[in-house]
Amino acid sequence: MPSPVSRRTALVTGLAGGAVALTGSPSAAQPAPAVRADLSFPTTRLAREARNLAHRTQETYLLNHSLRSFLFAREAATQEGWKPGRDYDAELTFLICVLHDMGLTASAASDQRFEVAGADLAAEFLEQRGVTDGRVDVVWDAIAQHTTPSFHSSPVFQRRRAPEIGIATGGIGIDVLGGPGALPPGYADRVHAAYPRLGGTRPLTEAIVTHAMGSPRKAPPMTFPGEVLHQRHPSLPYQTWEMSLDAAGWGD
Repeated sequence: MPSPVSRRTALVTGLAGGAVALTGSPSAAQPAPAVRADLSFPTTRLAREARNLAHRTQETYLLNHSLRSFLFAREAATQEGWKPGRDYDAELTFLICVLHDMGLTASAASDQRFEVAGADLAAEFLEQRGVTDGRVDVVWDAIAQHTTPSFHSSPVFQRRRAPEIGIATGGIGIDVLGGPGALPPGYADRVHAAYPRLGGTRPLTEAIVTHAMGSPRKAPPMTFPGEVLHQRHPSLPYQTWEMSLDAAGWGD
């Protein structure tokens, strides 16, 4: 009988595998070359302005995480045979990655959990610059659900959602809970030389906890920030499912 998969293993697999699970591989895809050193970013006006916003508002460890997420996302997509401009929109993918944790910055003056606060801020950023089409919805959806990788295993989600969501979320997952084995040999080292981890996921976790401590609405029970806060501070009030059932008016 196979041994059960741990929760951590399942989470790592889901996060790091988001791009492949959502987008699949083109039928004629060929593996990317083993050696790549592309550390470039999109240079459109929107991409430059988004990166400037991140530079102004994100601490260095968080900014580096956002930029690495895009580089890892693009590289993982390339390994699956996906080409920017042909199979997905690189600018859109970059916008998702560079703005996905804006909810942890002071710019997101919101009482929402950080994923939703960041999604709202990103949508407003785009709308203020004249973007009013479906790209706003793609960015909002990707950022709001980037801590819920289990969506990507749904074939309907894969078929009906934009590929940029899975590609970007996959890159974010690689940087958070993945590892260099998800990338060509030496690629992660080159990325880290340009954008060092500075503690990586550890300070990111501390930022999530600090944000969640600000208001109960920022860490609802049975959400990612709610679970992280509960694990770090188990003595704090925590609304369990059974408590929710007991509080319901049906008397079930």
